[in-house]
Amino acid sequence: MPKIAFVLPVRGGSGGAHSVMQEVTALRDLGVDATVLVNQQNIESFMDTYDRYAWTATGVLPFTGPRELGRVAADADVVVATTNTSVHSIAEAITETKASFRTAYYVQDYEPLFYEAGTVDHGIAVASFAVLPNCTYFAKTHWLCDIVGASHGHKVELVVPSIDHTIYKPARREKRDRRVLCAMVRPDTPRRAPRKTLALMERVAAGEFGPADVKIFGVDHEDLARTGMEIPEGVELIGKLKQTDVATLLRDSDFFVDLSDYQAFGRTAAESMACGCIALAPKLGGASDFIDDGVNAFLADCGDPRSIDTALHRMFSMSDAEAAAMRYAGLEAVQKYTPVRAAISELRALGFA
Repeated sequence: MPKIAFVLPVRGGSGGAHSVMQEVTALRDLGVDATVLVNQQNIESFMDTYDRYAWTATGVLPFTGPRELGRVAADADVVVATTNTSVHSIAEAITETKASFRTAYYVQDYEPLFYEAGTVDHGIAVASFAVLPNCTYFAKTHWLCDIVGASHGHKVELVVPSIDHTIYKPARREKRDRRVLCAMVRPDTPRRAPRKTLALMERVAAGEFGPADVKIFGVDHEDLARTGMEIPEGVELIGKLKQTDVATLLRDSDFFVDLSDYQAFGRTAAESMACGCIALAPKLGGASDFIDDGVNAFLADCGDPRSIDTALHRMFSMSDAEAAAMRYAGLEAVQKYTPVRAAISELRALGFA
C-alpha cells in the first residue's frame, strides 16, 4: 500500500481540515500509510481540535520549516498540499532536500479569491498552481475543477466529498410551533458575509418570515466586539463549537442558512442536510453539485437581497409535509458522501487504485 502524507499547516476546525482528517482516517482504515503533517506553530491547537481521532498520536507529525518537512516526508510516495502556503512549503522542501517524492494538490478552495488582486498574498496564491512540477490536482466539486482548469490550464481530477455520518446524522424531531434557524458567523472572513448574516438573523428573529428561534455559532462575544459587531436582539449566541456540538445544533434546527459570497463546496450545508436540517446555500460555487433548489434544499444568489428574501419566504411557507419531504430528499442527496468513497476516489486520482 502507498504512503501518502498530507501537509496541513492550520489550527484545525475549518471545513477543509475536517475533510482531510476524516478522509485520512478512511485511508488508514483501508490499509494506506496516511499521515498528516502540521507546522509546529499550529500543532497544539490541531491536536486539541481532533482529539477524538485515536490515530493522531502517531499519525499527525509536526514540522518547523521546509527542510524538516522534506525530512519528515522523505519516504512518502506522494506528498499532498492542502493550502496554497503548503504548496510553497513542499516546493521549498524539494529544493532544499532534493526529495524525490511525487506531489499532489488537494484544492480545497480557490484561494486567489481570498485576497485582493495585486497583493503579495494574492500573488502567492496564484503562484501555488505553478511551482510543483508534474503535480496531480484534485478537488471535490465541479466548480473548483473548472475554475482551476480555466485559470491555470491544469486538469483537475474530481473526487468524492466526505461527510462524517457517524456524527452528522438525523434524530427524532418533536413537533413544535416555532421553527429553529441557525447560521454560522465568521467575523474575520469577509467572503462568509458575517455582517449580512447578522442583519438577516435580526430580521428572522423579529418574525419577518414567520415565528422562529434564531441561533448563531462559530463566534464568541470577544470576536464580535473586536470586529465591531453585535448580537442582534432576539438572537441566541451559541459560541464556538466542535464538530460533535455543531451536529447536535443542526439536528435540533429546522433550517441552516449560509449567505457566503460563494462556497467552494458548502460543507456545513451538506452536513445540515445529513442531520435532517433544511439548508440554504449560495448559488455561486460547488453547492449545486448536491443541492437541487427547492427539492432537497435551497440556493440563493447571495449578492442579491431579493433572492435571499425569496428563499427565506419559501422556506418558512412550507407545510410540515413539504418540509418533511425536503428533509428526506436532503438526507438522500448526501448519503453518498462517505469518507470511504472519498478515500477510494483519491487513491484513484493519485493512480493507486
